[in-house]
Amino acid sequence: MRALRKLAAWILGGVLFFAGILKIMDPVGTGLIVSEYYKFFGLGFMLFSSKVVGMTLALVETVLGAAVFTGVFRKVAAMVSLFMLGFFTIVTAILWIANPAMDCGCFGEAVHLTHAQSFLKNIVLLGLWTLAFLPFRNLFPAPTVKYVSFGVAVLSVLLFMIWSIRGIPMVDFTPFAPGNELLSADEVYDADAPVLSFCNSDYEYADSLAVHGNVLAISVYDPSRLSSEAVSKVKRCLSGAESAGFTALLLSAGSIDGAVSYLADRKTLLTLNRSNGGATFISDGQIIRKWSVRSLPGTDTLRELSTVDTTEAVMKENGPQRIKLQAFLLCVFAVMLLI
Repeated sequence: MRALRKLAAWILGGVLFFAGILKIMDPVGTGLIVSEYYKFFGLGFMLFSSKVVGMTLALVETVLGAAVFTGVFRKVAAMVSLFMLGFFTIVTAILWIANPAMDCGCFGEAVHLTHAQSFLKNIVLLGLWTLAFLPFRNLFPAPTVKYVSFGVAVLSVLLFMIWSIRGIPMVDFTPFAPGNELLSADEVYDADAPVLSFCNSDYEYADSLAVHGNVLAISVYDPSRLSSEAVSKVKRCLSGAESAGFTALLLSAGSIDGAVSYLADRKTLLTLNRSNGGATFISDGQIIRKWSVRSLPGTDTLRELSTVDTTEAVMKENGPQRIKLQAFLLCVFAVMLLI
């Protein structure tokens, strides 16, 4: 019975930890998820707090998962996890009944569940909670060394969160992920195919500019929050892209002083690149690589990329990043399990 309780705790803690990490990896996407919940429940006045609340909940979920997995602070972890699971079970039940056009966001952009699947997932987790923690009188204290492994895991999560906030997601799970093909709005396309829709100052669609040749698209989804220094970096990058033979596009959800930009929907720009002022390299409609506004590419980098095979470039972009994420998760779980 004790082995079964431990296995249930490992599975429950692992799911909570993994789900939290996927949301921490994508702060902007996590904020979008929370904003959808706000809108559904009529809490639009709280939209300003979406990102902070989303990241706080994701951090709590991840730390809680580490506590359940390692077995530390068992009674506290049991009560907090029961509250969270119970609350989100009720929320997903409401979503299942109302069936709004939104994703639960349980695993960020990585895994999309229907409202029914999300509700059933929470029921299964409640079942695992019952196996792991009931009856309370049989909860044994964790060995002292487990508090060390818990501390290492929490520190790793905090460092990962700081890194994620400062850049773009380590692995991109959006429809505009590297390797995906773009189509213009005037083409016949599959409903699931990503379309980067934008227009010129005369409100004429100019999507075709993004699907032919080498293109560097810099997306600004919140112009008012782009510093003068960042604007200068964006302009230099666009100029360098033109020098490298690229079609340089500045896509914005509003006007930018001293710059000519195409107009696009804010949510589209948020999905294209999570960084406000981030750059995306597109070759003949295929998304190849992305940069945050903190690390915009120079002319030499773009010239080098323009000569590389697109398949090879995508593999160089996706492969190492996925390996880094897998290595991070493997190391943290190994510490929690073995120490």
